Parts: sequence; structure tokens; C-alpha cells
Amino acid sequence: MRGNARRVVRLQVLVTVAIALLLLAREGVTVAMSAFLGGSIGFVPAWIYVRKMSAAASGDPQSLLRAQYKAEFYKFAVTAVMFALIFVLFRDVAALYLFLTYFATLAVYWVALVMS
Repeated sequence: MRGNARRVVRLQVLVTVAIALLLLAREGVTVAMSAFLGGSIGFVPAWIYVRKMSAAASGDPQSLLRAQYKAEFYKFAVTAVMFALIFVLFRDVAALYLFLTYFATLAVYWVALVMS
């Protein structure tokens, strides 16, 4: 499972970079940066989740469940903090592209599920 989870995160990064590069060529730096930041909000918390769960992968079921809750909490908290920081620190954010790329990284989960 760890390999699949890492593959999903890598695919999220690839989708983010591809969208940001396409938008850089078509819309400019601000839109591309907004898209990249939106994708980052998708893949950074996912990467943290994978790291936390990988560290706990050899435990009994109860400790695995505890690790799952803890990893999910970190993922949620990092997502919320990243959204807040971006909207506070990056005043020129193109919110539409930020959210579209964020949702594109979330869609990677569903694509990976269908493909497996």
C-alpha cells in the first residue's frame, strides 16, 4: 500500500506542475503560482499523511487506527493552515485557479482508485 500511496502523491505533484506550466504559458505568473499553490495544498498534506502512516505501518490494529486518526488530523490541519496562509500572504491569488488545481489533485485519488 505504501508504494501505491507514494505513487498517488507523485501523480498529484505531476498534475500540479503540468497545470502550473500550462497556465504559466497561457495566463502568466500570478495565475500559474496560484495554481501551483492550490496543487500544493493537495499534495503536501497527502505526503505528510503517507509519511505518518508509513512510520506506523508495522503495528497492531489498534495502534494503526490511532496512527490513522493522527495522520488524518495532521492532513486536515496542514490543509487548513496552508489555505489560511496563502490567502493572507498572497494577496493577488487567483482563487479560481487555486481551487481548480486543488480539486484536480483530489481527483487523482479517484483516478488511482479506478486504475487499481
